[in-house]
Amino acid sequence: MRYTIENNYLKAIISDQGAALVSFIDLKTNTDIVLGYDSDQEYLDNYSDYFGATVGRNANRIGNACFILNDKEYHLNKNDGLNNLHGGGINGFSFKKWKVEKYTIESITLSYYSKDTEEGFPGNLKTQVTYKLEDNNLIFNFNGISDQDTLFNITNHSYFNLGDENILNHSLYINTSKYSPTDENALSLDFVEDTTDTAYDFSTKKRIGDNISKLETGIDNNYVWEVMDDKLMCELSFSNLKLSVYSDLPDMHVYTGYHLENKKGKNNKIYNRFAGIALECQYYPNGINYGDKFILPILKKNEIMKHYIRYEIEEVKNGI
Repeated sequence: MRYTIENNYLKAIISDQGAALVSFIDLKTNTDIVLGYDSDQEYLDNYSDYFGATVGRNANRIGNACFILNDKEYHLNKNDGLNNLHGGGINGFSFKKWKVEKYTIESITLSYYSKDTEEGFPGNLKTQVTYKLEDNNLIFNFNGISDQDTLFNITNHSYFNLGDENILNHSLYINTSKYSPTDENALSLDFVEDTTDTAYDFSTKKRIGDNISKLETGIDNNYVWEVMDDKLMCELSFSNLKLSVYSDLPDMHVYTGYHLENKKGKNNKIYNRFAGIALECQYYPNGINYGDKFILPILKKNEIMKHYIRYEIEEVKNGI
């Protein structure tokens, strides 16, 4: 089932299937800035896209689909080659029916109860997500509590497009010059490099197409802050709109949609390569297996962990 929240600036449509953001509309320009499907069944049929989904228990990849927590080794579902991706494929949070706990004209709160050992993760975990409109902002809040220590690394996996056929003519600014190189399986390595003089450099505003033309498969990398304070992560601009993303999460994964091909989306629109860009605020990918090098997404027993992602829409001139 789908639910609409709206104010004078924005309208958002949320599905209880995967707690997914189906539409995110700037009302002044009537522009829907996220990719999506017309029916919930299409989200299940195209499960590897994660359009708008709430992903968990762990966003991104865990190497070899295993990790050690409190001296115990946990084995997860391998749904991305050797790795576990976004909590485990069709059994992850993105494909569950979430319970609507509260619904008003400007906000909706949904919850999902994940049982101990689901997808191999320890602990009975209750997760809540809230989508809330405040003026020209959509705020994605989430929290979790578990009866055992566990991993808790949730994000929203929307693909953004501010009104063009693809995102090649969008401009992107990322508020860091640090990123994570990856191995042949797209798994972030255990060290960070500087983006200066590379195709990964968006520390000043760049046309996306100019940078990713230098890369074989576009960008599929984590950008690194490793601080938990309130901060601007990035700005995406095109034509007369700008999307700014803020979060208290330590990092952000950027994926430019290289593997999208002939996807029939909302309103019969066809999505192909680079149709949208995913901006996934999260913890460092595979950090749990890298010791104390990075901030770890460990949720302690009976404690509450909470984070937010804020999407701000503004009208601008000459967004490119």
